[in-house]
Amino acid sequence: MRSAAVTALSHQGRFMVGRDARGNWIVSDSLGLTGGVFTDRQAAVHFAMMECDYAPGEVCAAPAGLVLSLDAVFAGPVREQ
Repeated sequence: MRSAAVTALSHQGRFMVGRDARGNWIVSDSLGLTGGVFTDRQAAVHFAMMECDYAPGEVCAAPAGLVLSLDAVFAGPVREQ
């Protein structure tokens, strides 16, 4: 069984796990490609770890007071004109 450790923010990984303004558990992708709303922290961490293939340091906990958002995921692709 692989360990699903969440690192501190000393090294910001690709995924951040925290809460949104409503108190829901959120996974935010720094690349804006994926993310989600989850029922609990364990489910959010599991999703993030699976997405990065359990790479060390790629999942970190949001600092207390930071409110996460999925706006980047749902903004849609950037189109060149």
